[in-house]
Amino acid sequence: MIRRLILRLDSSSAARARLADYAALAEALGAELLAEIEDDERLSELAALGFMTEVSRASASVRRLDREHLAQRSEQLMRRLNAQLAQISRERPLRWSLIRRSHTAPPVHERDAAVLRVNTPVRLPRSPRQQQERLHMAVIDAGDDASARALEYARRISAHLGWPLLLLALPDSPRHRQHHLPPGVAVCTDLASIDSQSLKPMLRAWHVQLLLLPAEQLPAEERSGARYSQALGVPLLLTP
Repeated sequence: MIRRLILRLDSSSAARARLADYAALAEALGAELLAEIEDDERLSELAALGFMTEVSRASASVRRLDREHLAQRSEQLMRRLNAQLAQISRERPLRWSLIRRSHTAPPVHERDAAVLRVNTPVRLPRSPRQQQERLHMAVIDAGDDASARALEYARRISAHLGWPLLLLALPDSPRHRQHHLPPGVAVCTDLASIDSQSLKPMLRAWHVQLLLLPAEQLPAEERSGARYSQALGVPLLLTP
């Protein structure tokens, strides 16, 4: 059972605009939403040099990079996110909390928590017409207990949000080369490995907007999911 959905964001992530969608995922799982803002100490170290500048993405304007300005932006971000989450919780049954964590701090793995990495925004279907575009959610099956749990979580999300579910069977899965459809699965197909070069074209072909993967299937040094999600170009939900 997932009791907490940990949403990891950095201060520059455009995904912050879709907090309501992440709240919907937490609601589908019956979980508390814990939003974590990662502070990048490397940026603060650069700002302390005194001669660094930054370029605004929105206006292309150049300004001096200093620690005081970074601290102000961080505080403004926390207040804005706090207000957004409070508003969402008034509109739907959402338990939530918001914290700041160090970019260099090792990730904490909880037995009953899933981690959502959103280098790109989750795009949930908002109308019947959008649902007809067949935006899929994918889950990877390696034939172990963790995969069975991930499939159950995926079924729950799919039923709650009306999203077609794509099951990708690795060679160790009993569903590999069988192509029968388990309950709640819209499509079942084979997958050779979970390396990003093999997986990314398949995710694009099926218009996958969210990938569920048991955390233990990633190497220990990749368990945060940050680089893996970025390489795939889709949001990643790491399940316990």
